[in-house]
Amino acid sequence: MEKKQILQQALKQLNDFSVKTKPRIVESDADCFVVKPSTQSTDGLLESECLEQPLLIMVQTWAPQKDLNTLISQIKSLPGKAILFADFVNPVMAKKLRQRSITFVDCAGNLSIKNKSFNEYVKGKKLSTLRSQRVRGRAFNPAGLKLIFALFNQPRFLNSSYRDISNKVNIALGSVGPVMDDLHSSGYILDDGERRLVNKQRLFERWVDGYLEKLRPKQILTCYTSEDKNWWQKADPEKFHGLWGGEVIIAKPTPFMTPENITLYFSSEAKHKDFADFYGLKQDDEGEICVYKSFWSPAYAGENNIDGINPMIIYADIVDSINPGSWGVAKTFYGESIAQLLNE
Repeated sequence: MEKKQILQQALKQLNDFSVKTKPRIVESDADCFVVKPSTQSTDGLLESECLEQPLLIMVQTWAPQKDLNTLISQIKSLPGKAILFADFVNPVMAKKLRQRSITFVDCAGNLSIKNKSFNEYVKGKKLSTLRSQRVRGRAFNPAGLKLIFALFNQPRFLNSSYRDISNKVNIALGSVGPVMDDLHSSGYILDDGERRLVNKQRLFERWVDGYLEKLRPKQILTCYTSEDKNWWQKADPEKFHGLWGGEVIIAKPTPFMTPENITLYFSSEAKHKDFADFYGLKQDDEGEICVYKSFWSPAYAGENNIDGINPMIIYADIVDSINPGSWGVAKTFYGESIAQLLNE
């Protein structure tokens, strides 16, 4: 549906522009440009008496976030002259496409077509209708929550190719575009030639809620209990390639705080079992000690970590687990670390 929608919207923009700028070459009740099926491996064939020859159509969703050099190479590799139909082509993209002699039109009305009878260039039009029609909420599903976490800690991903993001964050390639577009539509990504996160405080608050409701529950491995309520004071999960969650990290240096629930993160199921055996933990589905599989990797976990774990995870664990009356203490304790991530 996305490609079909882009094809229809961009074609309409092209025909609307031809009506305003050129005398009609064909009958008044017919469109100047029409799309027909292509026998090639493309998204269609653009025909018009305004063109010297039909153009192969390549429809590109989420175009502003694509690797532009790769996109240009794909268009150049088509078996004939081609036109790019895109959701949106910003001025930076438009300049680069024109430099490589790529014909294009987008859903906002930006276009570049050059031949003997038709030489037109429009840039700077903003896209609103198509983005507003897309279903929001994709940014706060599990894949989106992983990506938001990565964007906070590695802002360079905002300007990386979708394939690179998919590989580094370990989410499906098809999930990256919808999440990025949702963030853009919701006002969390500003694209003024170089993309950056904005409204970070609000985005972070929504991420915390989404992480606790949708992502962390999917990562749970098992829960335990212990007869020794102080076992955690001497335990060392790092020896088993594990990490304490936020409750213990804040409780260890704070004498008056005792974790009511304990969260740990392991990348290996075998290692967390070795840890449990070593410290005499007993498996209990209703236990107060819960072990989760860590979803992040060193490629995007950030460098501003505390005891090896990212402050975003610590903060979310604390908000979820400690007495609400102590939230203020917890937020103040880690306020500086979170503030660095939220700095606009």
